[in-house]
Amino acid sequence: MKREKKELNEADRLERKMRAARTWRDIGDYLLCMLGGVIYSAGVNLIVFPIGLYIGNYTGIAQIIQDILRHFFPGMADIRGLLLLAMNIPMLVVSFTIINRKFFFKTVLTIIMVTVSMQLIPVKQIIPGITDTLTLCIIGGLVAGLGSGLSLRSGGSAGGVDILGVYLSLKREGYSVGKVALIISLLVYAYTLFTFPVAIVIYSIIFTLILVYVIDQVHFQNRKIQVTIVSKDRGVLDLITKKIVRGASYWEVKGAYTDEPRYLITTVVSKYELIRLRRLVIELDPHAFLIEGTEVNVTGYFPSHFF
Repeated sequence: MKREKKELNEADRLERKMRAARTWRDIGDYLLCMLGGVIYSAGVNLIVFPIGLYIGNYTGIAQIIQDILRHFFPGMADIRGLLLLAMNIPMLVVSFTIINRKFFFKTVLTIIMVTVSMQLIPVKQIIPGITDTLTLCIIGGLVAGLGSGLSLRSGGSAGGVDILGVYLSLKREGYSVGKVALIISLLVYAYTLFTFPVAIVIYSIIFTLILVYVIDQVHFQNRKIQVTIVSKDRGVLDLITKKIVRGASYWEVKGAYTDEPRYLITTVVSKYELIRLRRLVIELDPHAFLIEGTEVNVTGYFPSHFF
């Protein structure tokens, strides 16, 4: 009786510990989404916009709308942040009703941070001594891509094209947020091609290529890892199939040193899911070990999981 009570208390303590850990992880994700929004806004306002480049996503579309409005209302204040907020409303409806509620709330917070940051951060170049446009394209792409990718990696997005990219990645194989952003960019550059010098279009395209590359590198979801797990606990299979929601193959084997029975399990997960899988396996079986292969290509059914 005492032993059963002790086991129940231990299980309850472990459950409270895991619940607290999940809460702190969620808080960390929300903070990273906010930070990503600020970094993205700083990148475009302090590096990209001062050299006259166009961003090939919702920010670029907002830029075009503002240019048209300024043609009719000269001297109008910079309202790109507010235009972005208005344009994101339909995409927020999509994220709330179709994608995921937690993704929706993180995205709302990120969009608010982007809107506020773009209104408060002045459009002013702050990097002294660097006047080369190509260099600024590279720096701007790295900074803005880091901010956007950080929000996506934390389970949110900066809205607009990011939401559309997440939706298409969930529904269709082979799509990524970066690829969708690149497709949308063609619309923006079709406008700039007829209204601005060719040099502006070329540099804008270079910036966007760097931006989408960094987004896809920072955003773990687009990278797949082969994992081999050796464990004595068959519950690892349930972790993979029910919590990570991935398929797996397994063999009943024996350890060469101990000659004790073990399970040899192999699966493929995204790099984002790998972080969670490591934690869950070690919590279940502290003596288990994981062999993580390099990034692999998968042919066949492998749905994208963002949450």
